[in-house]
Amino acid sequence: MKNANTFDSYRVTINENNLPTGIIYKHKNLIDNLNHWHKFMICNTEKHKRNVILGAILDHVHPLDLIPVSYGKDHGTAHFLARNCGPAITKLAKDNLTVPNPEDPSKPFKLTIILKFATTSEFKVDVQKNIVGALTRRYDSSTRTLDLSNFSEERGLTEFCPLSQPKIMYFVLHLSKHLVPLPERFILSHNRIKLLNSLDAISGVKVVYLDFSNNLIANIDNLMPLKTSEVSELVLDQNPICDNYDSTIAYVKDVERYCPKISILDGVLIKEGIFSVIKPNFLCNPDCYDLANQFLEYFFTIYDSRNRMMMEGLYHTNAMFSLTASYIPGQLSSSSAHLRVYNNCARNLLKIADFSRNTEYLFRGAYTIMKIFNQLPPSEHDPSSFKVDVIYSTPNCAVINVCGVFRELPQNLLDAERCLGFSRTFALQMLSAGQEWVIINEQLHVYNALNVQLSTSFKNPKPTRIDIIPVAETVKDQQQLANALKIITNLNTDWSKKCLEECNYDLKKALALFIDLYKVDKIPSEAFLNM
Repeated sequence: MKNANTFDSYRVTINENNLPTGIIYKHKNLIDNLNHWHKFMICNTEKHKRNVILGAILDHVHPLDLIPVSYGKDHGTAHFLARNCGPAITKLAKDNLTVPNPEDPSKPFKLTIILKFATTSEFKVDVQKNIVGALTRRYDSSTRTLDLSNFSEERGLTEFCPLSQPKIMYFVLHLSKHLVPLPERFILSHNRIKLLNSLDAISGVKVVYLDFSNNLIANIDNLMPLKTSEVSELVLDQNPICDNYDSTIAYVKDVERYCPKISILDGVLIKEGIFSVIKPNFLCNPDCYDLANQFLEYFFTIYDSRNRMMMEGLYHTNAMFSLTASYIPGQLSSSSAHLRVYNNCARNLLKIADFSRNTEYLFRGAYTIMKIFNQLPPSEHDPSSFKVDVIYSTPNCAVINVCGVFRELPQNLLDAERCLGFSRTFALQMLSAGQEWVIINEQLHVYNALNVQLSTSFKNPKPTRIDIIPVAETVKDQQQLANALKIITNLNTDWSKKCLEECNYDLKKALALFIDLYKVDKIPSEAFLNM
């Protein structure tokens, strides 16, 4: 009879057939022995490349360690060796040794594991020389820049080295200390990196530049390893973390908490000396403050009114308008982020299957634009959320961008109120008379609100719309107020003008006058439309 301790003396095969027998627990000592190489065999791999297969397996067991070596493929079955990976084996066993196939979901990868395929004394692996060679090829000593972007695709690597694996990233960064002179700038983009703890490998090295663009960093707390660094320039663009902010100032402040010496973020200068250069609003010319303030107040007051057709006079006869919409995953608003009503008229060029139709959703003419506005849900914008940039200004034209939050107003009891984020860019032109600005081009972008927007929007009380309608200063303004009064009261044009003239074109007073006259039956029937 064999002693219970003799399990370590022979190979054990684990497959989906013997998993129910508790084989994982029977051979736990074999799995956890650091001196044993285990062989992983993967079926359904005929049409797939090494990095796809191994990447899928490593993503599946993340954040557990699994470092594959000596990859090969025989008759459609891929295989590799790994050791010191007990928790990863246990995770795979719990999932019935099945890993989703990212390229063909109908044919998942099926694994078989041979425990103690070899010992470390029988099979030695030394990848250090190969990795150092790859690092040397990617190092620019003149700028002291080490480019590790998309490192797993490096042609000279004999082993799969995804920097998304913390241990592999640590090992690669540790080997970078062999370079002369020591690198000060690291490019780590396009590596699916989620965690930055592996930066400990270059502690003591003066690192001034880190590029983590196009990775999977999702939380500001992931930057903790940078807290004691000398990094002055950081790139986080195209990471999920960027979707958590609608405010540049909030984003910068949070990054500064973990990178106290940073001066350039995502290629933008944010600090000169001890002073921040990031401001909530930007005016290219201080003289355009009144224009931006009055235009935006008037525009959103009318846009949020019952009839957006009143805005027609704000647009040039040949004005152009386009709309785009995008869904941002991972937000509290994601569950209600259906943007179908916006996508129906959206000009998302990357999503247009027939590119010959790209001009169909570039709307031309003030009346056409009004019809599109009336197809969109009624809304209420939160002025306290607005961030405004006047990016161009001359006496005769201006370009204004405003971003913020609005909510759709329910049109019936079954509709739910929901918040959306927006960005609008207006190109304005002064008409020849010199007294009237009109919109000649507008671009609107709509997306589901970010978490930070949901937590901060609509917190300040907002005055009723009628209190913030600006005073009519031109003949055109008077005509627009007359149209508004017609819509509200059903009065004809003449009587609408009479009421407004009596009240010096104060719409609130004109409505009060109408109500008083209507109560005592002082308005004849011919004063009304359709009577």
